[in-house]
Amino acid sequence: MKAITVLQPWAWLLVSGKKRCETRPWKTDYRGEILIHAGKKDMTSTVMQQTFFEAKCMKRAGVPSAEIATGAVIGKAVLVNCVQIDETMRELIRKQHFDEYALGCYSPGRYAWVLENPQMFKNPIPASGKLGLWDFDGNL
Repeated sequence: MKAITVLQPWAWLLVSGKKRCETRPWKTDYRGEILIHAGKKDMTSTVMQQTFFEAKCMKRAGVPSAEIATGAVIGKAVLVNCVQIDETMRELIRKQHFDEYALGCYSPGRYAWVLENPQMFKNPIPASGKLGLWDFDGNL
């Protein structure tokens, strides 16, 4: 199954359904189920201390203050679209979905990977992540 590595706390936000788009500098033609792998680095405390708007949105979303799983597949979702961001889309997201906007990088030219039906796994599956879209060969 296809997988994408995302740093914490953004991986948690995706599988919990608090964040619907993962922004990337590259597009994908892949559509379908995708595993969300939490990278080994946890940026939660750094982000909560440095970026006021992002920290406020994360607190509102309920990001756990305790340590969250890293270096593991923590859930899955369905990748339904990949949209290139332009200035119009950026402003629309900023005005209508500020929390989503604050939790991603919506610079024109980037891509929003639109996810639906997120599911957080009860037990994280330890795995090494990779760059890009990759194939997870382990057992779910």
